Amino acid sequence: MYKDYALVLEGGGMRGTYTAGVLDYLMEKGIDFGSVYGVSAGALNGANFKAKQIGRGLRTFTNYLKDERYAGVHHLLKTGDWFNVNFSYNMIPNQLDPADYDAFAASETKLYSVVSNVDSGKAEYLQLTDLRRKQDMDGLRASASLPILSNIVTVNGRKYLDGGVCDSIPLEKSIADGHRKNLVILTQHRGFVKKRSVNRYPSRVMYHKYPNFVKAMNERHNMYNRQLNHLYMQEKLGRAFIIQPKNKVEISRLEKNAAKLIELYHMGKEDAKANYSALVEYLEE
Repeated sequence: MYKDYALVLEGGGMRGTYTAGVLDYLMEKGIDFGSVYGVSAGALNGANFKAKQIGRGLRTFTNYLKDERYAGVHHLLKTGDWFNVNFSYNMIPNQLDPADYDAFAASETKLYSVVSNVDSGKAEYLQLTDLRRKQDMDGLRASASLPILSNIVTVNGRKYLDGGVCDSIPLEKSIADGHRKNLVILTQHRGFVKKRSVNRYPSRVMYHKYPNFVKAMNERHNMYNRQLNHLYMQEKLGRAFIIQPKNKVEISRLEKNAAKLIELYHMGKEDAKANYSALVEYLEE
């Protein structure tokens, strides 16, 4: 284990299948880190990495796409959540594709779920130690709860949504915590520039009680692009090693085409394989 180094995982909805491929290859090679900072889908992938459940990420991204219990407009209209909360965070991990809770709890790797506090409009970092505890599972769910498409998640009295709104690439947090080397996995290609949201009206209406969160949503594109610039600078300084898609990923955050997702997963594995020798050299130098 590279105990003093960290893994930083961007979100991106179903693009997280790419990250699942990268992580599966690293797990097959026995690569481990002292800390993982996961955002949204990155937090979900981080949970599988902490428990060392190879293949589970791909399965959970693809096996239930046609299952009416999983997600869709009908769930959104009925409950306020696009993804069925009970199915995703109870039935899947406890029955259909069991999460290895024992391995997760026993792992020395620290997992931080990045969440956005809707009151403050600031990012917070929830350390998850045992997913059998409701507050930890809710902390994981909060990071992946997309604005507009999800209800606000309350954890220990605080209200949270998608961590990517306030900290999409938490490298600065990792460095501040003392990690001088970081593997950062992105789900967008190099050269990607985030554009300003075209229609911001729904967020202003839905979150009118949370002006700080609305401001964070409105500024998200600027925050993300600043973080990318910072990341590439840290790469030059040796504080970050980046694995990301070579080309533009033509997959939406709510992609339902399993074949496309499986292809993206294998792209992640191939990119991890191609970067493996350089990564090991970086971590051991």
